[in-house]
Amino acid sequence: MTARSGVYSVRLMGAFRLQGIDGRRVEVASKKAIGLIALLATGRDGERTRQFLQDKLWGSRESVQAQTSLRRELSNLRRLFADTAEPLLFAEGTRVSLNLRAVAFDIPIPGAANENDPPEPRGAAEFLEGLDLPGEEGFEDWLREQRALIHAQAEGWEANADKAATPPLPVHLVDLSMPAPGFEGRPAVAVLKFQNQTGDSAVDIAAEGISEDLIDQLSRLRWLPVIARSSSFNFTSGEIDARFVGKSLGARYLIEGRLRSADADFVLGVSAIDAETSQVIWSEKFELPGSLSNESLAPVLADLTAVLDARIDHVEQGRAVSRPSTSRDVNTLIWRGRWHMNRMTQRDNAIAGELLEEAMRLEPANPEVLVQAAWRIGWSNWAERVKSQEMREWSRLAREATRADPEDGRAYAILGGYEMMVRNNARALALYARAIELNPSLPLGHALMGSGLNMAGRAEKAIISLQTALRLSPGDAFAFHTLGELATSYCMTGRWPEAVDAADQSLIRRPAYWLAHVVKINALWRGRDERGLAAAALEMKRACPRFAQESIDWLPFEDSHWNAYFREGYGQALGDA
Repeated sequence: MTARSGVYSVRLMGAFRLQGIDGRRVEVASKKAIGLIALLATGRDGERTRQFLQDKLWGSRESVQAQTSLRRELSNLRRLFADTAEPLLFAEGTRVSLNLRAVAFDIPIPGAANENDPPEPRGAAEFLEGLDLPGEEGFEDWLREQRALIHAQAEGWEANADKAATPPLPVHLVDLSMPAPGFEGRPAVAVLKFQNQTGDSAVDIAAEGISEDLIDQLSRLRWLPVIARSSSFNFTSGEIDARFVGKSLGARYLIEGRLRSADADFVLGVSAIDAETSQVIWSEKFELPGSLSNESLAPVLADLTAVLDARIDHVEQGRAVSRPSTSRDVNTLIWRGRWHMNRMTQRDNAIAGELLEEAMRLEPANPEVLVQAAWRIGWSNWAERVKSQEMREWSRLAREATRADPEDGRAYAILGGYEMMVRNNARALALYARAIELNPSLPLGHALMGSGLNMAGRAEKAIISLQTALRLSPGDAFAFHTLGELATSYCMTGRWPEAVDAADQSLIRRPAYWLAHVVKINALWRGRDERGLAAAALEMKRACPRFAQESIDWLPFEDSHWNAYFREGYGQALGDA
């Protein structure tokens, strides 16, 4: 490590060492203080939340004690750094940060001047050598993960150095820092070759095949460009430096996988990494049978695709909102609009509409703009009952979206939603089936298929579609709607306890969702649960004070018997309550 004039120098590889701006060693007696510096240094832009620091360094203590200990350690460090020209530590609200401009580190630090420097060679030294905090399992787990990450980064640099004989394509032929034509502003994802960690070379083909199949599934997400296997398979999971690989492939997100043995079966571990920050944004393990047949892998790949779709979508919405509001490119406008839609308030819905209208003025034929604008109107209709003019606009936008990209399952699902609301349910079910055919991992397609089957009176079959939607995207912002539909299915089939349970889960996520209240009240009344019924009736009156029974008649059941069924249960229940 070469010290820079006028800054502190911190050595994290090997035994911790802090050197002052005068070149002299500064003694840090507290192990917790050393851990605090390391935790801040490895956070993006030197920042961590107070809760994160407390959990890692004082997780064994009560919350109040942990807060006090963190304040004391920060105070002690400020005294050590008292001779700096500018503050070295900042503590504002829920966040604590380290001034990376005033510190030189011996390893690449995210957001620091050296973030693109090569890591220490493998075997040169261990990260925070000799440091341990007995009893603080959170810190010990983090330390193991950090050491493994640094080891992998060093392996990646060494492996990439070995491949130097094949130079990258020159910029005048293809600039990998720029998005592919037609995908400007959209984040690309690369699936790396999954590692076979079973010790059985015969499983190599299976590990590689799973990653190939995942590429195929992800390519059906029309908004997300996927790097071809011929490029991404030049890198193997667990042997990479994320920033280097991301830049080499022109990908913002990397998907890694590891296949391990578990008795006679297998465990597949998959992680999604933000290549710009090297941060893991999601990871999960999946149990696989020993046969590794296509039939056993299909549901796992469907789950993987849906979760990655939702997780990357969520991260991108956060990126768009964090950008300056003056940024008005089409994709930023779309992401901002989606973020506001997911907040599900009237004001946010109006803002989303303005943002999407602006995007449409810039690119009126953009398939993503058309899909999102149609979805916003469709959801507004379900939540607020839109006017006939807006219904026609919903239909127009959805139809244009299917023509702009005939392979986008979302467009067909959204158009199906329109057909269902105008009581053309046979057409709606056909459109939902097409959406699922194009993208079997599309939660929206399965959720709306469940709704359509309910409206057709086929509630037993609807349960399967709705459960599939929840399995594919359990954390979806609109899961309350799917749960409300599932409660409806159970109520239509006479399964009162299941109907109440699903309605309760819907109301946990959206307390004022009127349909879940109506279904719950029906199930309790028909199941003769008088005590629960009285509480549910009171709960609905508080949550939905302006509700009118006419809303039940608005539900587009093919057979009006079901409208009368729910209206009767609601009316009788409130009359009895």
